[in-house]
Amino acid sequence: MIEIYGFVPSWGLPDISPFVTKVVNYATMADIPFEYKIQPLDSLASKSPTAKLPYIVDEGSQVNDSTTIVHHLKKRFGDKLDSHLSASDHAVGLAFQRLVEENLYWSGVIYARWRNDEVFSVYLPSFVAPGEEPAPELVEAMGAYRQKIWGAASGHGMGLRADDDVLTNFKADIDALSDFLADKPFLLGSEPTSYDATVYSTYRHIADVPWDWAGRDYARSKSNLAGYATRMQDRFGV
Repeated sequence: MIEIYGFVPSWGLPDISPFVTKVVNYATMADIPFEYKIQPLDSLASKSPTAKLPYIVDEGSQVNDSTTIVHHLKKRFGDKLDSHLSASDHAVGLAFQRLVEENLYWSGVIYARWRNDEVFSVYLPSFVAPGEEPAPELVEAMGAYRQKIWGAASGHGMGLRADDDVLTNFKADIDALSDFLADKPFLLGSEPTSYDATVYSTYRHIADVPWDWAGRDYARSKSNLAGYATRMQDRFGV
């Protein structure tokens, strides 16, 4: 059985990472049996060559990076979700995947969680069991990890933008998703595809978090995106 390694589930989501959630979503949508396992942070660097999650273990072989994992699972189990798509469909799907993972992720997930002290104080307890207080060593480790994450955001450029600029950028991406989805049941038409695993994951990681942020409220205000998320959840239970 495939083993999917992630951080920890929270907020009714399979994992606090949209990329781990993407892989869980894909495996669920494609009816691929898997076991979700928590990867302790203190041994992450020794377990993952990129020091990132997710990774999977398939018959003793490790595969890293969410997109590489999806490609691996397609080859291993067959392309159950995308085999009907045209080259043009794949081009559109890839464009929206890149919009979500290479831009919206920074403004809607990284910025929202790691920049504001009040939000971070709500986010940090998500790494421990409900009702427990983060241990001092976890607080220290997460503080160092926060500096690393924000350094990456600054290197990307998003971390150097003013709050208003980030929100404007964020809204443009949400508008694009909403406008393209329009009244379609799923991103590319009447049936879900692997690209929905990405879009749905990131939307919920923006709209379903427990802290207040204007971006969360804006995402929730898009009734077609909210309805899309409900359809995905009702159909697949994730």
